[in-house]
Amino acid sequence: VAGLISGCSNWSGFGFHASGPEMPRLKEALALKAGIVVADVGAGKGQLTRALAGTVGPGGHVFSTEIDPDRLKALRAMLAEANLGNVTVVGAKSRDSGLPAGCCDAIVLRRVYHHLTDPAETNASLLRALRPGGLLAVIDMPPPFFIGRGSLGVPAQSVVDEVTASGFEMLQLRRDWPGRGPLESYCALFRKPLQKE
Repeated sequence: VAGLISGCSNWSGFGFHASGPEMPRLKEALALKAGIVVADVGAGKGQLTRALAGTVGPGGHVFSTEIDPDRLKALRAMLAEANLGNVTVVGAKSRDSGLPAGCCDAIVLRRVYHHLTDPAETNASLLRALRPGGLLAVIDMPPPFFIGRGSLGVPAQSVVDEVTASGFEMLQLRRDWPGRGPLESYCALFRKPLQKE
């Protein structure tokens, strides 16, 4: 499957549920609070986007990115119906998140990273989008077997190696991340280095 995202959230058991155990962990990992700017890269059906919009409140902002035109249309309709004025839907490309430079305090990729066809280019776009000191959370699952890009899951060490090679600092790897269904999940947390004065 080519591209930045192609719908893991469609698979039974993989959808995000705001009342589940992931949101409290994500709030802690990314220091989510009212007034900050966060991006949901590969937003799928938008459940995480909605939860993030509620967390950052009207004084904060959420960028919700997707690559598929039908998903983008559905996201815009869902957000309009929910009357969420603090969300901007962004059309991504296969190698670029589509996020503006320096726009975000935090970015999350939930069950998206294993779909990246060019992780170096995508990670560079994520680094550009974060403000200095900004946080990146990559939530994914180890593969039952790894046959390369586009397979289900990605080894945590591959994520760590690729993201740090793009200029991020590694902060933490949590292998006990709440998952749904039979697959375990992990969360790799990174930071954009602070600019030197």
